Amino acid sequence: MSALSLIADEYELRARLRPALLVSLPLALAAASWYSDFRGLRVVLGFAVYCGFTGLLAQLGRDQGKKKEPWLFAQWGGTPTTQLLCHRDSHLDAATKERYHRALEKLVPDMHLPSREAEAGNRDDGDAKYDSCVKYLREKTRDSKAFPLVFAENVNYGFRRNLWGMKPAGIALSAVALAGSCIAAVIKSKDGAPPLLPMLASFLSGLMLVWWIVRINPGWIRIPAFAYAERLLATCDVLRAPDAEAKQRIITT
Repeated sequence: MSALSLIADEYELRARLRPALLVSLPLALAAASWYSDFRGLRVVLGFAVYCGFTGLLAQLGRDQGKKKEPWLFAQWGGTPTTQLLCHRDSHLDAATKERYHRALEKLVPDMHLPSREAEAGNRDDGDAKYDSCVKYLREKTRDSKAFPLVFAENVNYGFRRNLWGMKPAGIALSAVALAGSCIAAVIKSKDGAPPLLPMLASFLSGLMLVWWIVRINPGWIRIPAFAYAERLLATCDVLRAPDAEAKQRIITT
C-alpha cells in the first residue's frame, strides 16, 4: 500500500468514519436496550458495521459537509487561508504576513502578490492569487509524516465539518433512540426485568441529543479551520522554492 493510500485511510477513519459512528451510537444503544443484557449491544453494533451502515453514513456526512462548506466560508468572510493572507485581515501580524508573501512569491512560479493598495483596488484578483498559493501549499504538504501538524489540524477540521454536516441525522437518530429506549425501559419495568440498559441508553441518547443541538455549530468548526490555515501557511518557512530544490539535487548527486 502506498503512503498516499495510508494517509487517505487514516483521514477516512478519523475525519469521516468517527463522525458516522457518533451519529449511529444512540440508535445502536436503543436497539441493544431491548436485549436482556449487554451482549445485545455487541450484536447490534457488529450487524451495523457488517451491513456497511456506518460507512454509508461516513460518505453522506462527507458529502453534506462539503456541500455546506461554501456557506461556512461565506459566514466567516472567506476561506480561512485566504483571509490570513489578505492585507485587510489582522489575524496575523504584519511582519509574519509579509514574510509569507515573500516566500510564496519564491515558491509559486510567476506569482506576484498584490500590495495593500493593489489589493484594495482589486479584491477579487488578490483573492484569486491567494487561493492559487494555498492550492500550491496543499499539494506540497500532503505527506503527513513530513507535515504532521498540518495533517492533524486538517483531520480536526474535517471531523468537525463532517459532524456538522450530519447534524440533522444526529438529532433525528438521537431523538428516535431516546424514545425507543424509554419505551424499552417502561416495558421491562412492567415485566419485572431490571431496566438498567434501557435507562443507560436513554440517558446517553438524551445527552447526545442536547450535545447535537447546543454544541455542533459553525463556531465550533471555525476553531480548527483557522488552526489548519495557520499551520498550512507556516510551511512557507520550511518549503523550498523549485530552483532551490533543483540546485540541491545537483549538489548531492
